[in-house]
Amino acid sequence: MMINGMDASTAISIGKKVLLEMIQDLVSEIRPTMSIEDIQRVYTKSIDEVIFKEEESSHTTYVGGEFSLNYIDEKNYNCAYRLFFQGEDKKLYEVSAKSKPLSSYYLSMNVRGELKTEHTIKFEIPEPSTEARDKYNRKNFVK
Repeated sequence: MMINGMDASTAISIGKKVLLEMIQDLVSEIRPTMSIEDIQRVYTKSIDEVIFKEEESSHTTYVGGEFSLNYIDEKNYNCAYRLFFQGEDKKLYEVSAKSKPLSSYYLSMNVRGELKTEHTIKFEIPEPSTEARDKYNRKNFVK
């Protein structure tokens, strides 16, 4: 099975690797009072890289996406993202991934309460900034 020009196992492997990198970024900046804004700030770099790599490898254009925190139980939640790209054929393609359970300990009480009540907190993933794109291009040009 092919996903955006890659075999399914390669696409899944890349998605898992990116989520692991996001979690590692999150862990490096973690403190027991993380707000939604803190989490958004931490995920941005990793998600931007997924967007750039997908655009580059599949010749698509990012058109939007969402990131979510999902309630599992009082002590655990997970993160997930869904990214949408438009191909040269004008069709939409989705790239998505979900993390393993993460400890709710590091979330602020407000976020924990909202997750428990709403079960999912979603927010839009904006198009990466020009600065992020330039930095990515410089980093990958050197290779």
